[in-house]
Amino acid sequence: MTQRASRKSHPRPTQLASAVRLHWKAALLVAAAMAGQTLLTLAQPWPLRSMIDHVVKNPAEAHDLAARYNLMEFILVSVRGFVQEDRFHFLFQGIFLLALIYCGNALLLYVQNMALASLGQRVVLTIRERLFSHLVALPHNYFEKARTGDLTSRISKDTADAQDILESILTVLIRSLPTIVGILVVSFTMDWIYALTFLMVIPVVYWANVFFSRRTREAVRKQRRIEGALASNVQEAFYYHKAVTSLSLESEIIDDFLEGGRESAEHAVRAGRFQGMLTASMDMLVGATSLLVLFVGILRIIHGCLTVGQLMVFLSYLNSLFKPIRELSKFASRWAKSAAALERIEEIMALNPLEVGASDLPHAVPAPRFRGHVEFRDVWFGYEKDHPILQDFRLAAAAGERVALVGDSGSGKSTILHLLMRLYDPDRGTVAIDGRDIRDFTLASLRGQMAVVLQDSYIFRMSVRENIAMAKPGASEEEITAAARAAGAHDFIQRLPQGYDTQLGEGGGGLSGGQKRRLAIARAILRDAPIVILDEPTVGLDAASEKRVMEAIGRLTRGRTTFMVTHQLATIMDFDRIVVLSGGKVVESGRHEDLIRADGLYRRLWESQQAGEDSSRAPVG
Repeated sequence: MTQRASRKSHPRPTQLASAVRLHWKAALLVAAAMAGQTLLTLAQPWPLRSMIDHVVKNPAEAHDLAARYNLMEFILVSVRGFVQEDRFHFLFQGIFLLALIYCGNALLLYVQNMALASLGQRVVLTIRERLFSHLVALPHNYFEKARTGDLTSRISKDTADAQDILESILTVLIRSLPTIVGILVVSFTMDWIYALTFLMVIPVVYWANVFFSRRTREAVRKQRRIEGALASNVQEAFYYHKAVTSLSLESEIIDDFLEGGRESAEHAVRAGRFQGMLTASMDMLVGATSLLVLFVGILRIIHGCLTVGQLMVFLSYLNSLFKPIRELSKFASRWAKSAAALERIEEIMALNPLEVGASDLPHAVPAPRFRGHVEFRDVWFGYEKDHPILQDFRLAAAAGERVALVGDSGSGKSTILHLLMRLYDPDRGTVAIDGRDIRDFTLASLRGQMAVVLQDSYIFRMSVRENIAMAKPGASEEEITAAARAAGAHDFIQRLPQGYDTQLGEGGGGLSGGQKRRLAIARAILRDAPIVILDEPTVGLDAASEKRVMEAIGRLTRGRTTFMVTHQLATIMDFDRIVVLSGGKVVESGRHEDLIRADGLYRRLWESQQAGEDSSRAPVG
């Protein structure tokens, strides 16, 4: 089995539950506030019952008064009896208790909202940090296939949905369900026959939730998938804007965007339709139950089985049931929407770096300071199975030797650099530094001893100083300036509006290709690594910029083991060794002069380039 063979991921708790446990104190405060609200909701109608039952003492008296008087006379007679029998203390007691309950509810609601907002933001931040850290730690080849716009959507939008589902879960588990259960228990102790009317709606609510939430969830899952693809398309359109405009692809790009937008909207409307149907069905059920409870309650009073105060308790409880039932309805649809987002987060977090590509092996240790002897021993590697790029590849570079890799496109030049940086692991064979397999070292300690300059210079949206200092956090001003001078970048940096403090745009916007390349070289010089990796560092530059960049590369590579891939053979004439590749194998190796005399592939490449340069300099017409 190869080193890239995977291990199964260990099962992990959901990110939402794990993040909540991390902030358990805030979660406990929310739970306490919600539990307090539930208890106050159950207690709320009882002072009202006491007040009412002391105004109209019993059902028989109420029936007699109602038969003898009209509504206004009934109220006047009842109040007169209330005053004559000195029942004011019941009134004041009830009002006082109700005031306490309302004030307590308001206070607990404030505490709940504040704590829930704080908990939600902390949980989202925790999940977002974990997701981003996990993505950054994934091997390079994962990002060659993944759509960056979709990943961005998962980090921003999907993690934000975690707060929504958290609020729903806490509301349902700690407030809504206990409220419903408490109301049913108290109702059954009062009048079990009457309480049965409360139960009639529950199974119907359950099946309605199951039916509509499944369809909502599926629609939202499809919508999120389309939105992730849309985000990737938008990012590509902006990133390759020059190519889009030069090829007149604006209409095609817009049409693709509109088509994806329409598909997303269709699924969103479908999800909204199911959500609306669920909410409407809940309202219908609640309304029908209200009429049934009122009708049965009046019958129970007429038959002397219930007091008016007890009926008010039942009606109050029924009214209190509306909110938790609606919350249950919303929970089903909100869970359906947010569960799709949580699934997309878990999908990324479940990726085991060892399954995806090169990663730290269990036995890996920090690498010692390298001398720089690099060796490829019988290496076989292909990006796709059964399509090897390198076949039984052997190459050794002494410490401090500068090696140039040349050859036709697809001959394996950049692949060698990828294997040395452990962006990939070989299918067979070994890549060794100072005699040890590089898989024995942690990735951070391995790559930390490599200075890399690529064709894309990777200038970030930060100041010039920060861009250079990335190679060595905590570097002094003198070290940064010295690196910039050695890279030939100091003079143009000084001409920028704020010098080293100038904030650069995305991708180094505002700088020329040569300037960006020299900033990357300054970063590599500051790292002071024993191994230097250069991948087409002069491609796309004019002659003047190329000359300045090569002068900087000369200072960077002095005394360091260097591997440089290039198609521009004039830039490597003074290298210690030039390795010529074809079909994933070394076909020639030596200094420039020796290879020219050998009259092989290198000489043909050289003469072809020279002929091209001569024709480009020839006068026209």
